Amino acid sequence: MGAYVYKVTAKTKILKDGTKANIAEFAYKPFYGWDEETDARNRRMRKQTACHIADRFVRTSKNFTGRVVLAADGEDALEVNRGTFTDDWFDNQLWKLKNARAA
Repeated sequence: MGAYVYKVTAKTKILKDGTKANIAEFAYKPFYGWDEETDARNRRMRKQTACHIADRFVRTSKNFTGRVVLAADGEDALEVNRGTFTDDWFDNQLWKLKNARAA
């Protein structure tokens, strides 16, 4: 259990409404703790999974659509301005968006 980190990829998907969104894929499961060793392990995992490349892709690539789905089979896209995020954050933003539409 816990949060998982996802990274934005250059892969895209056409959504039901005809718009395009980039696909975010699983990057790693962060370790939890409040010490330097845990921070170092998370930094290592982030580097090994090339999350810094996803961050740069979102900032500089013309192929970034500005919208992201959480997996290749996902249909709910969100506007995202970062290359990595947790699934908890994504789900929370999606919940807010759906509630705003319902109101």
